[in-house]
Amino acid sequence: MKAIRYVLPLVLVLAMSVAVFADATSVSSGISKQLCQLKQLILGIIPTIALIMFLLAGLVYAAGQTFGAEMKAKAQGWAMSLLVGGIVGIIIAVIAPLLVDTFVGMSGGAMGAAAC
Repeated sequence: MKAIRYVLPLVLVLAMSVAVFADATSVSSGISKQLCQLKQLILGIIPTIALIMFLLAGLVYAAGQTFGAEMKAKAQGWAMSLLVGGIVGIIIAVIAPLLVDTFVGMSGGAMGAAAC
């Protein structure tokens, strides 16, 4: 009877730890799926927005050349902001898949890094 007193809590702790690890695997799998969807969203939208920003930067700069000095300076500032935004968008679109693959690979879930 004394052995049951010591073995029963050990069995209960072991049973609970198995349930926790099983739940952690499903959580990491869910996070991996969401990261893969985020990567697809980034790859689908951000390069297009960056291209539009490049085109708008050119249009704003060209339109600003036809106005006076004050408006020309404002247009150049807007064009520079659009250009920098487009460059940052391209950098995000290049780096995001690498980061997502790294995080999915680190999660150790059912999905591997190649699943995205």
